[in-house]
Amino acid sequence: MKKTLLLSFIALATMSSAQILVTESFENATYPGFAITGGYSDLNGGTAQTYIVGNCDGTVSIGAEAYGSSVGNRTINLIYTKPASITANGKKIDISFNYSTTAYDATSSIGGVINVDYSTNGGTSYLPVATPVTLTSTAQTCATFTGTIPESANVNGNFMLRIQTVGTTGTTYDFYSFIDNVKIKQEVTAVPACTAISSPISGATGVSVRPQITWAAAAGAESYKIKIGTTPGASNIYTGTTSGTSFSPVSTEVLPQNTLLYASITPTNALGDATGCPEISFTTAANPFAPYCGPLTAKLGVYPISNVVLSDMTNASSGTANTGDGQENFTAKIATVTRGTSYPITLTGTGVGNNRFGFTVFIDWNQNGSFADAGESYFVTSDFAGSTGAVVTVNKNIAVPSTALLGNTRMRVKYQFNSSTSSVRAELSSPCTDLSQGQAEDYTILVQKNVLGTSEINADGKADVTVYPNPFKDKLTISDIKDVKSIIVSDVSGRQVKTLKPSTELNLSDLNSGLYLITLQMENGTAKTVKAIKK
Repeated sequence: MKKTLLLSFIALATMSSAQILVTESFENATYPGFAITGGYSDLNGGTAQTYIVGNCDGTVSIGAEAYGSSVGNRTINLIYTKPASITANGKKIDISFNYSTTAYDATSSIGGVINVDYSTNGGTSYLPVATPVTLTSTAQTCATFTGTIPESANVNGNFMLRIQTVGTTGTTYDFYSFIDNVKIKQEVTAVPACTAISSPISGATGVSVRPQITWAAAAGAESYKIKIGTTPGASNIYTGTTSGTSFSPVSTEVLPQNTLLYASITPTNALGDATGCPEISFTTAANPFAPYCGPLTAKLGVYPISNVVLSDMTNASSGTANTGDGQENFTAKIATVTRGTSYPITLTGTGVGNNRFGFTVFIDWNQNGSFADAGESYFVTSDFAGSTGAVVTVNKNIAVPSTALLGNTRMRVKYQFNSSTSSVRAELSSPCTDLSQGQAEDYTILVQKNVLGTSEINADGKADVTVYPNPFKDKLTISDIKDVKSIIVSDVSGRQVKTLKPSTELNLSDLNSGLYLITLQMENGTAKTVKAIKK
C-alpha cells in the first residue's frame, strides 16, 4: 500500500518553567516534547509524520495511517513528554486538541477509538483523562476533544500525555487519523514575566518587510501580545496575539518599506499581562515585489520552479530548495508579447516521489497593481502534473488580451503541491496566499501593439515607423530610430534571431527568406513592431 499524502516537517510550541503550558500546532521544523510512533508501515517507510491535510490550526497536522491488519499497524501513539526543565505546579491541567479522520480510499472503512491518558511514572502506566472517543464510520473534520487532569492527580513527576488512536481490527479498516492544535495548560498562579525580542536586533536596518520576529519563552506565558507601530508604544501597523515564540506577517500584511518601526512583545496568561516589557526599533528595507503582494513564503518546504519559457524569454533558475526562496524576483527577465496573440509557455519545477504539483500564472494586464481582476489568472484547474522522477513539466498557452495595456506588465508564476485530481489548493488559486510546499516567481512581460503591416500605426491613423524596401534583399532601412534602445528581429514563431544596436540601416543578409518581425525596444519601456519580408 502506498502513502499518498505528502509529508512535511513543521511545529510550534511554547512552555514555561513554572507550570506545564504547551500549545502545539506542528507548524515548524521541530515540535519539542512530542513524538509520534506506530501506524502502518510498508516498503516506503512508516506513515507516522506531519501532513498538509487534516489541519485545523495553521497548515499541517500530525498523524498516521491506521490499518487493521495487526496491532502495530492500527495503533498510533502521539506522546508529549514534559522536559525536566519544566516544573509542574500541582494545579489542574486542561487538555484539548482537534482530530480528523479520512478513509484511505473509497473501499476502506473508518473505525476504532482515540484514547487520551497520562502517566506520572515515565510511561510505565497510564491513567485515562476522559472516556475514549469512539470514531464514527463517517470522516471527521476538526472535531474537538477536551478533558481535565484534576489537581488531585498530583502531577509533579515524569509527566507524559498520550493521544492514542486504535483502529478496528480487520483489513477493511484503513484510515488516516490526524491530530492538531494540542493544548496542555496547567492552571497558572501568577502573571508572566517579560521576554525580550531576539531578532531583529534593536537598531537594525534593511530588515525584510516580512521579518521573522522571535523571542524567548516567558515563564507563565500562555500567549504573547505583539505591537508594531511607527512611534514608540504605538500599534498602528500591527497588533495581534500568538501562542508561539515567533511571528511573521502574512503576505498581505507586509510592513511598510523603508520605514522606522517600533515593536514589543508582552507575555500574557489568564491572570493578566506582564508589565514593563522592553521595546525595540528597526528600519525596513525596500520591497522588491511592491506594489504587488509579497514576498510569499513556502512554509513547509521550497520545491523550486526551475525553468520558465515564454515568447523570447527563458529563465533557467536553481532547482535546489533553499530556505527563504519562497518567492524570487526575476522582473529583470522580460518576455515580449503582442496584443491578441497566443503564446506557448513551458513551466518546469522540482517534484518529489509520485506526488502531484500544479502551476498557476497570474498576469496584471491592466497594470493596476493587482492580479485579482477577471482574465488575469491561467491554469487554475485540476489539470496537474505528477512527478516524473524529480521533475514536473507543464506545457500550456497564454492568450494576450487585445485590451492589455502596453508596456511593462507583471507576471507571477506559482507552483505548489496539490494531491487532489479534482480540486485546487488555495495556495494555487490565490496570487497572494503563502505556499506550503512550492515556490513563486515574478517576471516582466512587455506588451506591444498588434503587428498591422509594414508600419506602426498611431491612434490618429498616421504611420509612426516605416521599414523599406519591403520586401528586402539584404538591407532594411528604418524611417525613425529616435529614442530606440535596441532592435530585436524575430521569426513568425516569435523566436528571437537577432538583437541589434539602434541603426537606420540593418544588414540582414544572413537571414533565410521569409517573414520577420522587427521590434524597436524604446527607452521608455514600450515597443514598436513592424513586419518585413526577406526575398
